[in-house]
Amino acid sequence: MTSRQLRKSPNNKFNMYPDSVYHLQEEEELHPKMLAAARKSGQLNLSNRGLVVVPEKVWTIMEPTEEEVKKQSAGPSIHGAQEDAWWDYQELTKLILACNKISLIPDKISNLVSLTVLDLHDNQLETLPEAIGNLSSLTKLNLSHNKLKAVPEGVFCLKELRNLSLNNNSIESIGEKISELNMLVSLDISNNQITSLHSNIGFLTQVSSIIASKNQLENLPKEMDFLRGLQTLDLCSNKLKTIELKDLGNLELLYLRHNQLTRLPKLTSCINIKELQLGNNFIQVICEEELESIKNIKIIDLRENKLTSLPQNIDVLSQLERLDVSRNDLTNLPFTMGLMPLLKSVQVDGNPMKSIRRDIIARGTVGLLKYLRSRLDENTLTELQSEGRGATSPLPPPSTPPLPDKFTMGTSKTMMLAGKDLTEIPETTVQEASDAGVNAINASKNQFTNLPDTLKIVLPKIADLDFSHNKIMELPSWISIADKLLYINLSNNKLTSLPTEIGQCKQLKEIDMSYNCLTEIPPGLFQCPAIETIRVASNRVDKIPVEELKPLSMLAILDIQNNAISQVPPELGNLTQLRSLLLEGNLFRVPRPNILTQGTQAILAYLRDRIPK
Repeated sequence: MTSRQLRKSPNNKFNMYPDSVYHLQEEEELHPKMLAAARKSGQLNLSNRGLVVVPEKVWTIMEPTEEEVKKQSAGPSIHGAQEDAWWDYQELTKLILACNKISLIPDKISNLVSLTVLDLHDNQLETLPEAIGNLSSLTKLNLSHNKLKAVPEGVFCLKELRNLSLNNNSIESIGEKISELNMLVSLDISNNQITSLHSNIGFLTQVSSIIASKNQLENLPKEMDFLRGLQTLDLCSNKLKTIELKDLGNLELLYLRHNQLTRLPKLTSCINIKELQLGNNFIQVICEEELESIKNIKIIDLRENKLTSLPQNIDVLSQLERLDVSRNDLTNLPFTMGLMPLLKSVQVDGNPMKSIRRDIIARGTVGLLKYLRSRLDENTLTELQSEGRGATSPLPPPSTPPLPDKFTMGTSKTMMLAGKDLTEIPETTVQEASDAGVNAINASKNQFTNLPDTLKIVLPKIADLDFSHNKIMELPSWISIADKLLYINLSNNKLTSLPTEIGQCKQLKEIDMSYNCLTEIPPGLFQCPAIETIRVASNRVDKIPVEELKPLSMLAILDIQNNAISQVPPELGNLTQLRSLLLEGNLFRVPRPNILTQGTQAILAYLRDRIPK
């Protein structure tokens, strides 16, 4: 690849710059070709150009330059129509100013109201103007690798923001206003000076990824348990001594390397946890009970801790594929490890092994597991196999996972039934759940064709009900007894309607009916005054009932993507309380895709403009 030719600046202000860089720095102008390309594509990339200030024309990119005004005044060219007609212009939706030396962003940034992506990473910014809060369509903001000491106030006004990167700054606190960004899906605050997370982080119910590594965190707020959508949590390189997380049923990846943990984290009802990174801590012992809550784990990293032994029941981790316990104080390994059918990698280097010869360890994982299994006597092996342990098949040994007991449900306040291939729920289990005071039921990924009648015992106490990924065709009318119900997930079923009695669930805040066979938004929902989220994506809904939706003053999220809607009523624009309106994948032609990509506020404004005067 040929490098760009360098030239000297005519004064001492600059040293050596590429021609294009020098041009931008000296004159603060955009090249006409770059300006034309940005207007046509709606995207402008000025990254890695040595900019100290942003060219002034960026803030008025849609306005004609003096030269363009002169051409327009001169009339049409003899060569034909103008090449760049104004009706071909696209509003700027993506602006990249990364990897420069910019220290100031002016208030004029508020002119770019259609921006959905703003990338300012790797600059010299110490703050941002409050005017950035006017970018109502912004969904992605990258402020990493700057000099921020606090989150700019204007950022908290970005109601459509999905991705926020603040890593590698000098931020000391996130603050209570983080709750205003309740549409966030991804939050990166790593490499800062944050000592604690505000309890309001619990309002980020849509977030799936939080990266908070390399900070000064000593504990976590209990409100972390409200992050129901959280899948990835990275807390490496902090000062955490204990971790307790509950009811994070979607959590899959938990990274806790380089902390001060002395015990395994308590992960009550985190049934989908797949990877647990605990290297470089001070863990000395693992109790047998601590393994019960992570039975579906696939990867565990415990290298460089203080372990002197592993629990004998380690084989209950029947899904475990990789285990790293290198550089600990282990002198032996439990023979039951030889019964783990999916285990492909065991790292034990750097331990003072006394009972296992080096040549056996040198044989690798297969040889080591074979040796451990050979050390089990026949009686012990027979006993373990009778308990469903010690399967030689690569499939998990239990054919029907056990139902939760009263003690487990009393601790977690959840009847956890997910992924157990159930078609009914025993009355004894439901009665125990009622006695234990459970307030949530997770029965997703089963074979239910309806809600079991046995649930009538406990349903009046339930706030969170999850029957997603089943085969339910009809919801019973007695759902009305669930008068404390706040959240219900019925996605991925075969529902064609909901009973009108759902309207008696007056406290209902969120309902997910995505991936069913609905032909309309169930009318019963219009009687739920507290409803904030309605999701009916990927159904057969053919119209938007605006008049019925109007009274729902709390409605903030309406997801009707991938349906059969042929017309969007302009009156929908009057539902100004909506923070997220998802319409993509339907049959209508108006609004056009370029409007839909600008975000909810732009869509609503467009629709209001189409209402007949």
